[in-house]
Amino acid sequence: MTVSAYGAVAAMLADEFNDLPTAKWLVADPDERLKAVRGQFELLVEHALGHGGVVTSGDLDGAVVWFDHTVAAPVIPDYDDRLLAACGAHTERFRHLDRVMEEHHPQAPHHYVALVGVRRKRRGKGIATAMLRRHHRALDRDGIPAYLEAVSPQTAKLYATLGYRPLGDRYGLVDGGPWLYPMWREPQTA
Repeated sequence: MTVSAYGAVAAMLADEFNDLPTAKWLVADPDERLKAVRGQFELLVEHALGHGGVVTSGDLDGAVVWFDHTVAAPVIPDYDDRLLAACGAHTERFRHLDRVMEEHHPQAPHHYVALVGVRRKRRGKGIATAMLRRHHRALDRDGIPAYLEAVSPQTAKLYATLGYRPLGDRYGLVDGGPWLYPMWREPQTA
């Protein structure tokens, strides 16, 4: 995937995450939010290409970004400086989110499904399910579990239909921040 291609994936995901409670908690102003979230997502997508993967729908109406946590996950090079450049005055909120998510992240080997997004106009057509099932086939074949954080009870219900189960209690962010719902999926057999 080229720099422009991962930039397109990050831009699409940022557009679709812009109205989520977590994104609103990160940055109040919608225009600043879009820029900051896109900047962080560019770092994540770029890193996933070397240490995980990106699954997209053929027309980039959806994307799944995942990381391989079956091995020691390398850090994103110069992450703190690059995050500051991307998020500016909002960097501490992004750092807080990173810390809280890391505190709740399981230690057992797995693939971490970090981002799942589908364009609003295409939601409800099975695009996210198809992309996740494509990735799950490889996980099931290789006997690898998956982990993700659902951003709402509604998305947790969707992930439950794909074999994900709650992993501990939901957890929230400071200052009245939204809840995240950690979920784990054991490999499935036919």
